[in-house]
Amino acid sequence: MKKNRMKKLVFAFSVLMLCAAGTAQKEAETAGSATSLEERLATFMRLNEEMDLEGVMDYVYPKLFTIVPRNELLKAMKDAFNSEEVKVELDSMKVDKVYPVFEQEKGSYTKVTYSIVLIMDFNPSKDSIADKDDSQNELIRASMAEQFGEDNVSLDEVTGVLRVRTTSPMVAVKDELSIEWTFLNLKEEDPMMNKLFSKEVLDKLATYK
Repeated sequence: MKKNRMKKLVFAFSVLMLCAAGTAQKEAETAGSATSLEERLATFMRLNEEMDLEGVMDYVYPKLFTIVPRNELLKAMKDAFNSEEVKVELDSMKVDKVYPVFEQEKGSYTKVTYSIVLIMDFNPSKDSIADKDDSQNELIRASMAEQFGEDNVSLDEVTGVLRVRTTSPMVAVKDELSIEWTFLNLKEEDPMMNKLFSKEVLDKLATYK
């Protein structure tokens, strides 16, 4: 695996984590008809487990696409995940907690925390162990460990399978741009959050511990 492939894969996983919340909930606006948050969360889990990247993008908070075009994000993810050099799976996905919904600035918001395990097989064709590039595998492991924490990343040196465990918060949104619930991972230290949400909304979300 070449170094540029590693960079694309790290970026794509970052995008997936950023957009994961995007699949979480849909609520019909027609009278007497509403899809519950729980049902939408179930859809979120299914789309991610099936690696349905286009389906995932359909549920991303649409304001994100005013900053990074949807087709660019989708292409980056497809280029990285649809590779003969590595097989990617999502495993052990579960919702840990759903916080109360609050109203702010003509919008509705809530915070959801979830956990997920990313599995990357760097020897999907099951070639001989001697053919594996251990140095590149270790480089990818180190890059993932830097981003997600050393304790959350492990590499099986025999099979070349990398496991990344992470627990993340996401924000669910329903506002003028998103008449149905859409989602986005909540990264408090990311300057992009200030472009997507007001200080009042971010401050309120920060109170949910």
